[in-house]
Amino acid sequence: MTARSRQDRSATFDLARRLRDPAFRAFMARNGYQSGMTVVVAHDEEPVTEVFSRILSETKPPVVVAIPRPNAEFGFVFMTVGQTAYGEADEATSTGDTASIGMLYDAMAARQRRNSLVTVPNDWQPATFRVELAPSTT
Repeated sequence: MTARSRQDRSATFDLARRLRDPAFRAFMARNGYQSGMTVVVAHDEEPVTEVFSRILSETKPPVVVAIPRPNAEFGFVFMTVGQTAYGEADEATSTGDTASIGMLYDAMAARQRRNSLVTVPNDWQPATFRVELAPSTT
């Protein structure tokens, strides 16, 4: 097991433990999480392109992305990634090839925009997603 996989596994187990907390489950429900919805744990420094590629290859939107942050109320910040309707891509903001998922979260939070259309570059054709931040309670 690599250090990276230990880090991934630790954050995933931490999230699973938190799901036993009724206050955490209520927070997740208030922010659109529904039973059976996929949760992807991604670390701040992971490239947006890798996180979104993982979402597309392993599941399909809507997906909750949980980013471990020790200072957040529940130890994570969250965003929901959904699909877009045809024609919405014209209104989207593009991420760069080197942007991390943490950078995307921070940029949206700094602009105080909970909802945004985001175009993510890839090897074939850029993909556009609807991204919504769960409000920070800290």
